[in-house]
Amino acid sequence: MSTKYYKGYKVGSLEKGLLKLILNIKDNELPNRYDESFSDIFKTARQKLEYSNNTKRMVQKGLLRYKNKNGEIKLSLTEKGKELANEYILNDIFISKKPNKWDGKWRMVMFDIPEQKTKLRNLIRFHLKRIGFIQIQGSVWIYPYPCEGIITIIKSNFNLEDEVIYIEALSFENDNKIKKVFKLL
Repeated sequence: MSTKYYKGYKVGSLEKGLLKLILNIKDNELPNRYDESFSDIFKTARQKLEYSNNTKRMVQKGLLRYKNKNGEIKLSLTEKGKELANEYILNDIFISKKPNKWDGKWRMVMFDIPEQKTKLRNLIRFHLKRIGFIQIQGSVWIYPYPCEGIITIIKSNFNLEDEVIYIEALSFENDNKIKKVFKLL
């Protein structure tokens, strides 16, 4: 993956780890001080000492903000931080090699995302294309290999549980054309 920049600042691997971690924590909040529960991200003593410097830089970059919760200072994600964390999580998910043999099932994704959320709709299309889906109608995409896990992650990370539908089907009308595209014949 190429180096990521946000508003001209380089986003480092520790910052990526923190963004992904905070996205998966309840209330999307981190303590202001280092906690041993981050040991999978901060492996060296130096990295542990740098926790506060990293979080300060992330606040300066607009990825985190300080929040006073019951007299305790917490760090929470900004909207820009959430977007970047979601992007990192999706980039980390990799559809492994195609199975040697197709199981005969089609995976379809259909979505109905309102016009006001055009950016989100385009982001979903981008990720579907990246996985290998092809568009067969306006908001209907198809893929021949198992991918329910990544679709579930996309739906939950972008809060699209009601707008996106995942379907497995054995066949559909004129599926031979699509089999040719995926070289399944």
